[in-house]
Amino acid sequence: MVCAAILAGGMGLRMGGEIPKQFIMLAGKPVILRSIEAFANSGKIDKIYAAVSKEYEKYAAEIINQSVTGVEIVVGGKNRNETLYNVLKKISAEREITEEDVILTHDAVRPFITDEIIESNINAARRFGACSTVIPATDTIFESRDGEFIDTIPPRSEMFQGQTPQSFRIADLTEFYDNMSGDEFEIYTDACTVFIKNGKKPAMVMGSRDNIKLTYPEDLEKAEGIIARQNAKGERINP
Repeated sequence: MVCAAILAGGMGLRMGGEIPKQFIMLAGKPVILRSIEAFANSGKIDKIYAAVSKEYEKYAAEIINQSVTGVEIVVGGKNRNETLYNVLKKISAEREITEEDVILTHDAVRPFITDEIIESNINAARRFGACSTVIPATDTIFESRDGEFIDTIPPRSEMFQGQTPQSFRIADLTEFYDNMSGDEFEIYTDACTVFIKNGKKPAMVMGSRDNIKLTYPEDLEKAEGIIARQNAKGERINP
């Protein structure tokens, strides 16, 4: 079984809108719906879960159910790890988990995910247990421990920018979460960190420069430009 968890629990304050950024309209369609449809239309996903905050549970269901059937709404937690854990517990309650079962976790505000990236994540998660979508870093990265002075400059050739999906064997990730403390749910920044802390090395899957995360108002302009370019070339999978 291949599941997808669309993580949409944040409030998106940096976007500055009246509603969370995952619900704003992008070229006539809510951002979250574009992300969900990309997974639904790929033909590679057996079940999709949308994790949202309690305040927007009903609103999200109305937006999603009018276009995509079978998406299950899950109320998120206080942070990313708790939200994903809620999804995993929901899956485990519905069926017996096998070693072949994997989950792709994706930011709702990355609406340009492709079939190729989805398929690569599935294959890598099954082969290695965990993976993250990345692209090579194009800028030099500075490390500063105090936020004032540069301590080190890592070789750019060894640096990669993280994207999503991040994908995992469900059984492994559930086991790791089952054994974590409340503090660890806060400290670990994402599920890949959880695997690393448990001695596992997540594989890397190459992403795309178009697989942008909508964070600031100017990102909407970039997204509209991507849609216009893809439509002009007939590339857009999810118009």
